[in-house]
Amino acid sequence: MIKRRLFLYLWCSVVSLLAFTCARDYPATAPYIPPVQPTNPGSLPPQVQPTPAQKRLFLANDKVRVGIDLNMGGAINYLAEAGTSENMINNNDLGRQLQTSLYAGPFPYSVNGKEPVYKWRNLGWNPVQTGDYFNTPAQVISYQQDQNRLYVKTVPLIWPLLNEPADCVMEHWLELKDNTVHVRSRTTVNRRDTTQYEARTQETPCVYVNSPWYRMVTYTGLQPFTNGSVSEYTDQNIVTRYATENWMALLNKEGRGVGLHKPNEFRYRTAGFGQPGVGGEFDVTSTYTNSDSFILIDHNGVYEYEYTLVLGSLNDIRQFVYAQPRPAAGPNFRFTQDRQGWYYFNARDRGWPINNELAIKWQRVDTTQADFRVASPMVYWRATDVPTIYIQGAFSTKATSIRMIWRKPDEPDFFGIPGRYVDIPIIGDGQYRTYTVNMAGLSGWDGVVTQLSLNAPPNQVQFEKESIARIRSITVTKP
Repeated sequence: MIKRRLFLYLWCSVVSLLAFTCARDYPATAPYIPPVQPTNPGSLPPQVQPTPAQKRLFLANDKVRVGIDLNMGGAINYLAEAGTSENMINNNDLGRQLQTSLYAGPFPYSVNGKEPVYKWRNLGWNPVQTGDYFNTPAQVISYQQDQNRLYVKTVPLIWPLLNEPADCVMEHWLELKDNTVHVRSRTTVNRRDTTQYEARTQETPCVYVNSPWYRMVTYTGLQPFTNGSVSEYTDQNIVTRYATENWMALLNKEGRGVGLHKPNEFRYRTAGFGQPGVGGEFDVTSTYTNSDSFILIDHNGVYEYEYTLVLGSLNDIRQFVYAQPRPAAGPNFRFTQDRQGWYYFNARDRGWPINNELAIKWQRVDTTQADFRVASPMVYWRATDVPTIYIQGAFSTKATSIRMIWRKPDEPDFFGIPGRYVDIPIIGDGQYRTYTVNMAGLSGWDGVVTQLSLNAPPNQVQFEKESIARIRSITVTKP
């Protein structure tokens, strides 16, 4: 214990020279009682366990007060406008809060003789920043604080398993500025299981607020950044919204609350739990949103994202968003270090790291399924702004063409029907070429486009065996 305290003292001294100060290890207000480990296989304690005693660190100015909790994996569990002590964040259990939660296969996921809670068995490998289903808190292994910034490093827990550390590390940087909290997140994965599982929708982040903030508001129209009329939802259903201004707000009856803005994010999921408008910080009732993109989690990958929380009125939230850089008006995907949000259905690539190209196994993983797909993230492009698409690619295959399909608003999936695709001739000798795809004038290439995908035309599937597609970029300007 003496050696540990000496180490912490020296560490704080060194860090202070770097303009950060170590946050004090505030004593818990009550002793924490961990969940009881099962005494016989198949016996698990109920979820109703003592919640961890609070050990919060705060940032505050004249507009916002935000707190993370070292007994909740360093997740944000306190958020309020200045001048009020009414916490917006729901803390009913350790799956709530405002935090990062990731998903990958296999499902069900079992490890070290532990089986998942039955109702959550299909979550698979699910590291949660705050803790697990049994209210076991995730371990904070490092944290720093100065006047306007917080840093926390966490070993998350697998949500459906009892006290099972995930084989990854999460880091979060928070910065308070005016009426906003800017958050940067990085997760470093180091799994023993090297299987490349399919992409899943992620919670990057998830936001649970208390039920008084029951109004879910965003802009879903097709004229973004024109101060058009917003859409408001109060239903309880879990629904993914196409938010064309890249934000979602959770507001109370007075029209104040928090907005989640994530650059280039068009997919936001919303839901309500329990009676809208009724309930406090530790009640089941709450309102929910998350950034809902598909991300492929590699066994050795590094994943980063950023978002901003904006506190105030709807006008305050929208004013902040309108002052930020706008999303790209056309494809600008260059695969230098990551997949740029692209993902696969029934296909795989060569894995992490990404080195200046996507190296895709151009064939079906499951040959009983009719197709495979390489899909872009959700976008908002006006077709008239994208008269040409350039694909910088090298194909090693006997196939002579690939197919590009596009989606439009209100279409729930890709439809390989006339007016939604173009077949692109290719040369399968493995040499890089720039393929020019003239989109202007194509039937169906009009209005707003929300997503692209690449696959093999039906008459080319016969050539898929051992085929490889290497793609360096997909852009609206010539590389």
